[in-house]
Amino acid sequence: MRIILSFAILIFFWTNTLIAEEYPNSWKIDLLCKQGGSEWYESSYIVNVEDNKFQLGPFDNKHWGRENIKFEGTIKDNKVSITESWKWKWGSERLKIKGEFINGNEATLKARMPFDKPWRCKGRFFKVDRPPHFTPLKYLSEASEEIIKFTSYNPGIPLVIINGSYVNSPVEVSGKLILPKEGKNLPVVVTVHSSGGPSEFTSPRQSWRNDFKNQLLKNNIGIFEIDNFTSRGTENVHENQGKVSINAGELDALVAYDILDKHSRVNATKLGITGLSRGGTASYMAAEKKFSEAVIGKDKYFLASLPMAPDCFNMRFENPAPTKTKLLFLLGGADDYTPARFCVDYAEKLKKEGADVEVIVKDGWHHDFYTDAPANKCKGCVHFNKCEMYVPDGWKLNDQGFISESLSEVMKKEFKMDIKKWQKDFEKASAKSGEANKLYRKMYVKIYKKCGKRGTTTGGDNGGETAAIASKYFIDNLK
Repeated sequence: MRIILSFAILIFFWTNTLIAEEYPNSWKIDLLCKQGGSEWYESSYIVNVEDNKFQLGPFDNKHWGRENIKFEGTIKDNKVSITESWKWKWGSERLKIKGEFINGNEATLKARMPFDKPWRCKGRFFKVDRPPHFTPLKYLSEASEEIIKFTSYNPGIPLVIINGSYVNSPVEVSGKLILPKEGKNLPVVVTVHSSGGPSEFTSPRQSWRNDFKNQLLKNNIGIFEIDNFTSRGTENVHENQGKVSINAGELDALVAYDILDKHSRVNATKLGITGLSRGGTASYMAAEKKFSEAVIGKDKYFLASLPMAPDCFNMRFENPAPTKTKLLFLLGGADDYTPARFCVDYAEKLKKEGADVEVIVKDGWHHDFYTDAPANKCKGCVHFNKCEMYVPDGWKLNDQGFISESLSEVMKKEFKMDIKKWQKDFEKASAKSGEANKLYRKMYVKIYKKCGKRGTTTGGDNGGETAAIASKYFIDNLK
């Protein structure tokens, strides 16, 4: 079992030996837990301590099947005690975390839960500089929220989008539109989640999001958060990417373009798009004419795109045709999940085709760099980096949206795949609802058996800098 928990709240600390100022001081928990061969961080920004006590919750973490999660903490005699309680399908559970201060700025923490495979946790509770997400969230608290359901489709692979047969596999998806309290003709940033699913949008372990949204709303820019997974029958795909087509993200975003275009308060000529990993891939692929013209027509495009840690190895065109979208790739130099070098190369190729592209590679940043947790191993996370030994430049797509003919020999030799036959099979399958998606999963399993692998590094607690980069980018380009 791999469980990641975290929480973030505003801080008003006590006035004893710890001598914390009212605000902007803040504290953080970094608790590394292990169970069998799994390990995870519970990383939390601690706030709202009054009379040496604090409480958080209840909230749910659907990603891990947990509900009614509560934290209660006390500080007494130079010690900190935290009790976490929750409910799930096995009943109610409690984890007790104990700590002792080694100085005015830090306490060491330990916890243990006696399951069949017990949790063993250790870490620290320490003072940190004020993260930007502790900015008063005035504009977010005043914003309007609207759930919009709309018809999208199950594309299977890019070919199905480009030839228009995606319309044969409709599915109802939804998104949350968050707008400033007042105003019309508003820009909006479409946000596409990663493999972790829609719970990321409200996850306490991604506290940077609140500041990002608050800064956009302050500048009269809205946010549209799309749920790509729930209606497709899953909550996350990080251990099986074949559950949902990788191209569902950009298809949903492009369909959402027309939905937002009809909204009375939105200016669709000023739409942005962003996301990390799967969401990042959707962000740059939505700026490809072969996709956008097939879905929303000519002369329509996202004004600005911020792909973060996207996959440029498994999904890029041999002959890209970029829209007029301005692109900024934000990449982690230490990312071993979606390595940066493939996006750096692809950005250069896009530039040669006339795209307005910038690239930022942050040294030492891993995948999921904006989470509150320090970098740690994700043993179940699936990647295809091993495939590089067979396709050093990645899986190139032809203009029809299938594996490039230039890879015919290696596909036949190493993967026992006749790509011409597979392309014809996809074209045939796309005429029936759901068939292209089934064939995609079959192809995914075949490639995974040959060169798929599990185990990456995720996290890094760089949410503050991510929020600053992302909010400035969209404010500069959508206003």
